[in-house]
Amino acid sequence: MSEKIDVIWPIPPHTQAKHEILRHYLGAWFPILATTQRRLLYIDGFAGPGEYKGGEDGSPIIALKIAKDHKLSSKLQRPGMELVFFFIEVNEARFQNLERKLAELQLPSNFRVGKYCDSFENAFGSTLAEIEEQSKHLAPSFVFIDPFGLTGFPMSLIKRLSQQPHSEVLITFNYQALNQWFLQDKSKHKHLDELYGSGDWRPALDIPDSDEKETYLREAYQNALENLNWKVRPFRMINKHNQTQYYLFFATSNWLGMLVMKQAMWTAAPAGDFKYSDLTDPRQACLFEEVYKEEYSQQLANQLYQNHKGQTVAKHMLRRNELAQHPVCVDRHLTRALRILEYESVPPKVTRVELPDGRPRRSGSYGDDCTITFAP
Repeated sequence: MSEKIDVIWPIPPHTQAKHEILRHYLGAWFPILATTQRRLLYIDGFAGPGEYKGGEDGSPIIALKIAKDHKLSSKLQRPGMELVFFFIEVNEARFQNLERKLAELQLPSNFRVGKYCDSFENAFGSTLAEIEEQSKHLAPSFVFIDPFGLTGFPMSLIKRLSQQPHSEVLITFNYQALNQWFLQDKSKHKHLDELYGSGDWRPALDIPDSDEKETYLREAYQNALENLNWKVRPFRMINKHNQTQYYLFFATSNWLGMLVMKQAMWTAAPAGDFKYSDLTDPRQACLFEEVYKEEYSQQLANQLYQNHKGQTVAKHMLRRNELAQHPVCVDRHLTRALRILEYESVPPKVTRVELPDGRPRRSGSYGDDCTITFAP
């Protein structure tokens, strides 16, 4: 790749969408984990300079500000709670700019910031090696891997991360670079072997159709992540030429993490197709949001009834088993689906909704601690 990237560059629209997903996810991730944990770890593996030409914040600053200014800051800054941030950037000029941006922030005393002018593979690999040698584990971790290209985060390193309990990762998978630079150059194929952790990508070389080739390469990478016992959700980013720029791959073993990430992805893709295009008019997308909400809710209603007819099920189990595993639906679709089954189906397919201890229930509401009885 011959394109030269400046120390600071203008922020593209698809990066803004990616940062919107990151904001929404971390806004939920920090307080959820802080409920049961006393130490959390955020790692930015390709941290960049911390800002863009228009003054927009880079991902390291976004993560710090979300934690610092959170409406539940009392939970995140309580005594005994520690938030640890690792920012890794190999380019010295960008690293120095990041240091300057970090120095401008007034951070709470329980925030710990580690800065490394090194490659992600070296810095994070060394951290994992220390942990592994001592037979210890990382604190619950969210790892953001956001490189320009496709090197520096081999599957061998991702596998070691997956073996850490409570680890999650959001990976930028640069499909444009793969298609334009790596597939065409045999000398770069060894890097793709490292990226995928095998040669499973190689059959794509014999696929003539460009869409089929892209689908194969995307699914092969998703399969590699799922083989690490993670649940995986891809998100497609489309450039102004209506071509795939890259995919975001979110991977987690936690059902709630998957549900929260889907909710975050809906903020950037209100149609529920989990793709963002630089050509999208956000006003137009919002016009169709309710249409898609109704369609997905009806599909979910049908699924819930088929899976649970004649049963009484706790709502939290519906969230964990059906909702989190659904490729699109989130909490608002579940609420709408239950209302369809209770009030709009003839005869009703939800016959009773009960709260613990006989507490009264507001019509049309489904508290997280309620039980739901489905008709036979």
